[in-house]
Amino acid sequence: MIDRRDLIRRAALILGGSLSAGAIAGVLSGCASAPEGQSSASQYLVADESLSVTALCDRILPRTDTPGAVDVGVVSFLDRMMAEFYGDTERSTVRAGLTRVNEEALSQHGQRFHRLPPAKQIALMTTFDEEATAQNRTPGAPLHFFRIIKELTILGFFTSEYGASQFLRYDPIPGPYRADVPYSEVGRAFAT
Repeated sequence: MIDRRDLIRRAALILGGSLSAGAIAGVLSGCASAPEGQSSASQYLVADESLSVTALCDRILPRTDTPGAVDVGVVSFLDRMMAEFYGDTERSTVRAGLTRVNEEALSQHGQRFHRLPPAKQIALMTTFDEEATAQNRTPGAPLHFFRIIKELTILGFFTSEYGASQFLRYDPIPGPYRADVPYSEVGRAFAT
């Protein structure tokens, strides 16, 4: 099994070297699906936002011959991360950004973002990605909404069971099992 520090390091490399505090907090706390018997209903996203996030996630990591972000539950992951691990500032940024996504889609194409054909969605997303890249280069600038969505989409995919086992090197039992190890060899007791 990949340990969380290694997972964060790999995800940071995928995302260009940095993760937001909310993403790190979620990974370190072991953000998982809703426990059995509990609802996985939206905690942060309202219905219209959920449609936009689904479309965004589907364009960031689309289904090909392998499952895409939506297929592995990234929308629920993103919703839970925003609800439980991101602060009010980031939540407001994402909410305003999702509103802007639909406003831009309506003004440029006369339809809400999730109803646009993929090519038009990608064109709008390219604009947001360029803005996020420029904003990220400004020291002290807040995170751009698209950076947060993209970060959580990639993190959610690679921390899903499918992403972790099919795209990352996965070893369910790292190293050989030795039941009796002298304390002097290891220097401290294991937590797990």
